[in-house]
Amino acid sequence: MKRLYLIFIIGFMFLIILSTGNPVFAGSEKFDELMQPILAEYLKIADSLASDKTDGVADAAKKIESLAGNISSSLVTGEHASHYKNIPKNISEGAKKMALAKDIASLRATLVELSKPMVMWTSMSKPSGINVIYCSMNPGSWLQKGAKIRNPYYGSKMLSCGEIISGPDAKK
Repeated sequence: MKRLYLIFIIGFMFLIILSTGNPVFAGSEKFDELMQPILAEYLKIADSLASDKTDGVADAAKKIESLAGNISSSLVTGEHASHYKNIPKNISEGAKKMALAKDIASLRATLVELSKPMVMWTSMSKPSGINVIYCSMNPGSWLQKGAKIRNPYYGSKMLSCGEIISGPDAKK
């Protein structure tokens, strides 16, 4: 009976350890920490464009470019480190193009390029409270908090166009 009890306790502890993080992509913690300010600026951009505004978008893109330039994929360890290899470079390049955009149509077009590596990172690291939304009309994905769709590619023309494909508010 003591042996069965011990096996039960060890099994329970094993489950707790597994549930405390994402064991598949363990080793990305420092990288993910450095991505948080980039995510914050990205969310500002998406929200502005969804509101049909451009104020602050170029500045946020410049911040993202600078921040991404200071992140190295070598911070990620483990067998899945190669999945993170080009994320900082691709974020920096997308942000640079966005910072050079001259109007809202160009900003929205370049958001697609910035969103691709951001969505890739999110799909692996699963930052808290972040949903990945896909719009087949654009087509493109973006990140946002909350379940109420706010499409940055179309703004008021098609604000609610899109579907949450992953994240805390995705339909299971």
